[in-house]
Amino acid sequence: MNSTTIRTRRLLTITTAALLVAGLGACSSTKSTSDNSEKSQAGPVKMEFWGWAGYEKIVDQWNASHPNAKVTFKKIPSGAKGGYTQISNAITAGKGPCLAQIEYQTIPSMLVKNTVMDITKYASADMDKYVPSAVSASSIGDKIYGVPVDVGPMVLFYRKDLFAKYGITKPPATWAEYKADAKKVAAADKGVKFGTVLGDGNGMAAFTLQTGRSWYSTQGNSWTVSIDNPGTRKVAEFWQDLKDEGLVAKTGNAWDPQFNKASEAGKVLTFVNAAWAAGGIKSDLKDLAGKWRVAPMPTWEVGDGKSSSSGGSATSVMTGCKTPREAVQFADFLSSDPQAVKTGIESGLYPASKAGQEDPSLTGGDPFFGGQKVGDVYKASAAQVPSTWTNGPTFQQVESDFTGAIGQGTLPDAVTKVQASTVVAIKKLGLSVTNG
Repeated sequence: MNSTTIRTRRLLTITTAALLVAGLGACSSTKSTSDNSEKSQAGPVKMEFWGWAGYEKIVDQWNASHPNAKVTFKKIPSGAKGGYTQISNAITAGKGPCLAQIEYQTIPSMLVKNTVMDITKYASADMDKYVPSAVSASSIGDKIYGVPVDVGPMVLFYRKDLFAKYGITKPPATWAEYKADAKKVAAADKGVKFGTVLGDGNGMAAFTLQTGRSWYSTQGNSWTVSIDNPGTRKVAEFWQDLKDEGLVAKTGNAWDPQFNKASEAGKVLTFVNAAWAAGGIKSDLKDLAGKWRVAPMPTWEVGDGKSSSSGGSATSVMTGCKTPREAVQFADFLSSDPQAVKTGIESGLYPASKAGQEDPSLTGGDPFFGGQKVGDVYKASAAQVPSTWTNGPTFQQVESDFTGAIGQGTLPDAVTKVQASTVVAIKKLGLSVTNG
């Protein structure tokens, strides 16, 4: 999973009706979905589900126990790699799926395009199965637009063996300690880096969330864009200083081949990412099993109790699906059935379901992490995410613009540029927008 988008407690305060009345250009009428979602008079309900690799096993589990509601799975790229474009184009052409995997931060833009259905009347009774933050992230106002699948509590992954080598006795509790540790490592060996650089929009969003700031707010039918805020500035300046001083590696982290190479050579000690990133190092760095550990995300102030979240998705019912009740039943199965949840955990997801977070594979000791009960760290992080974030209708644009701007200049400069480009992008949707 490449995307590191953040979980939100509150996505929008604008109601669905207000969004549609606001003249959102993509809200043209759409055709019904293909026959794959129609109920056959002579046979069972047939639905199509578009999602990422790994979900086919859960579809097989559903089909084995639900002979009257068959689901066909189609693997698509993640949203950032074209998956959402495929979904939108298919729905416009009348050939869309009944269900699709949608990241939380993308739900507003999918609603803008009129591609997701309000499933409140089918899903509301089961929402108490899931952690409140995930329910809020799947909702807009009081309307539900997806059944939560996973969340991404942020943590610090670190090499215990390398900490000992460089005389670091404990994981940094604050960002000031993080920088001090980075300087200590650099003083011992300039070729070794304490962590990895902040290099994209998703990461910037996740670190901003920890400060308690948001990039968007709404009043009535108007958006306010506040990407250039004190919290984002603090994040940008901190990481730019680390970058300028050569204290962090200029690579990604989990799943990045350059990071893997550096890790195998003992050249990087830590990285900050969501719980699901454990899947990347477990699959790519098997020879380092037992050497990694997990700690809370460093905070800006001692004991301020603020973490963050990155990633997470819901299973949404697409516009035109003719069997929404059965579609929601499948979505709920995917997210709450014990075996389905276990399958998701095995693929690297941290479940949104309350029961799933108590799965023995999460609450027990993890051999890869030296027997540490890493689920305790994940769960604590998930409970400390500020409830201040609002997602906007153009997050893919923000993500792309940040990544491009960071590659061309400094992080603070990127904040300035993306503030301006986002106001322009929202205006192009026909929405009222102001600078925050």
